[in-house]
Amino acid sequence: MNQRLDDRRARLVEALRAQRRTLASERLPLTATQQGIWIAEQLSPGVSGYHDTAVLRMDGPLDTEALRLAFGDARAVHEAMRCRVVETDGEPLQSFDAPAPDVAYSDLGAVGPQTRGARVERLAALAATEPFDLEAGPLWRARLVRLSADEHVLILVVHHLISDGWSHGVLLRSLLSHYAARSRNAPPPAVPDGDGYRTWLLHRVAQERAAVEGGRARHVAGLLSHAPYRVPLPGRDDRAGDRLSVAVGLPVAQRTWTVFDRACRRAGATPYMGLTGLFGLLLARTTGGRTAVLASPVALRAAPGTADLMGCLINVVPVAVRILPPTGPAQAVAAGRDAVLTALRYADVPYRDVARALGPLPTADDPVTNVGVEEFNAPEERVRLGDLTVEPQPRGQVRLRHDLALSIPRNATGAQLLHPVGRWSPGESRSFAERLAELIGEAATASARDE
Repeated sequence: MNQRLDDRRARLVEALRAQRRTLASERLPLTATQQGIWIAEQLSPGVSGYHDTAVLRMDGPLDTEALRLAFGDARAVHEAMRCRVVETDGEPLQSFDAPAPDVAYSDLGAVGPQTRGARVERLAALAATEPFDLEAGPLWRARLVRLSADEHVLILVVHHLISDGWSHGVLLRSLLSHYAARSRNAPPPAVPDGDGYRTWLLHRVAQERAAVEGGRARHVAGLLSHAPYRVPLPGRDDRAGDRLSVAVGLPVAQRTWTVFDRACRRAGATPYMGLTGLFGLLLARTTGGRTAVLASPVALRAAPGTADLMGCLINVVPVAVRILPPTGPAQAVAAGRDAVLTALRYADVPYRDVARALGPLPTADDPVTNVGVEEFNAPEERVRLGDLTVEPQPRGQVRLRHDLALSIPRNATGAQLLHPVGRWSPGESRSFAERLAELIGEAATASARDE
């Protein structure tokens, strides 16, 4: 009896190993989101808007060998870091055998303190815009910049074919936890399922195919009766071609953010939903329309184990905020909640196929709308690793695919408007941010009166 159980167990183990070997060598199709990114990169290599740049300042004694080994550990853990995209018979497929890059190194120790900042920005800009060789891989690069013995800056650029806003945080936390273990000769941290990302990819491709074949893309397109949606934003200059963007902070006091958060929760909304509604209200008032359609990336991480995966696990959904007179800020918060919940019901539907179902559309970076809203999940907090302090720096070198986007951090505080530098005058963008801040204040005040 025991022998039979041992034989069955051995056969099962071998079958699982064989399955893993097959999956490891298999070239997988791209999701619809990845296909759109791949096409954009063919048209505008390096400046497509799909390079994600993280800059970390490191103060204190840095173990450079431990950092190098930590990158190797992160690459071993996260399948996406081994991904490259190979075109076969005209179809892009992803393979997971890309080589490991060397961590580049620059020493600015001999450069005067007054010019170091500009030199670091220059290095970050070059790293952010240098095209990746998608076929050869890898689709990420890193550069360590030495400022002095106890001052370093790490520049990390990852292509969105293998990453998303959520993954930005996954990768940084993974890298730092492995560095901490290496520098202390401690056991490595726990890691996610080795085949989790590829398993997710296969499921997502099948889900997308079913959604399109089931007519759900046509259904979503039918909900967007006035698409394509183009906001004639005041002061916009369409002649400016570069998409390098600037961030404009919303002038909102911390106390107002706190009250606004309570207002959203009283309305059954998250701050993200509430801000989406207020953004839609401002756009509707600007255009005189009754609907604001916003492109919003959505994390597809409902399945167990996906929270710790790195990869392109997103879809974009059109969020249609309905603004009917006399909608005010409090009603707009509820409208944002309803719009986001409706959009999430169609997260399985590829955004690309929604655009196709809308019919002939003008050529543009986004064929559905020129405004977007995002929830940015990158770590912002300072991390202590023994005597070393690691602090994420503000986002830089963002190339935006919309004329205007609202970027909302996890706790909403610090929300920013992003827009291409050359397409808006500074005065107009500040005015727009001030008007949105006023709506946030009005929503908070109205809620406080009702308490």
